[in-house]
Amino acid sequence: QIVLTVGYDRINLTEPSIKKLYQGEITTDAYGRKVPKHAHGTIHLENYTSSTLQVREAVTTLFERIVNPDLLVRRMQMFACRVLPEKDIPHQTNYEQLTFFTMDKEMREKKEQEKTLLERERKMQKAILQMQKKFGKNAILKGMNLQEGATAKDRNGKVGGHKA
Repeated sequence: QIVLTVGYDRINLTEPSIKKLYQGEITTDAYGRKVPKHAHGTIHLENYTSSTLQVREAVTTLFERIVNPDLLVRRMQMFACRVLPEKDIPHQTNYEQLTFFTMDKEMREKKEQEKTLLERERKMQKAILQMQKKFGKNAILKGMNLQEGATAKDRNGKVGGHKA
């Protein structure tokens, strides 16, 4: 389960071009200022997963469903709920109601491709973790973490990503 809360900026109610687009509920923040009411939503994943592809897809779907695209976002909070260590995940047998349409060869091949894609991603995640364990957290970084102003390399050297 993924829970997402998106808080909007107070400028949304002071900027005339944005204010005319917003007709929703207005609340007050901790400082007594008027702000658009935050967006909040939950999405459930089909199964327990460690797949970043599935989690990213679920969060993107949830974000697009709950957020007003006309407003400026001030803060975002995301929670992963019902998280378990891999060894504690109960073995589940997934049952599926079959129809004449799901018996199609293309559908079976698509499920097999998805299964192999998830297994490949899992192996890649394990390899990355092993390399980072052996050579340090900065051994493998995304390209965006090498751009000017990026903080990932510095934060990897700190306790919990913060100044200790």
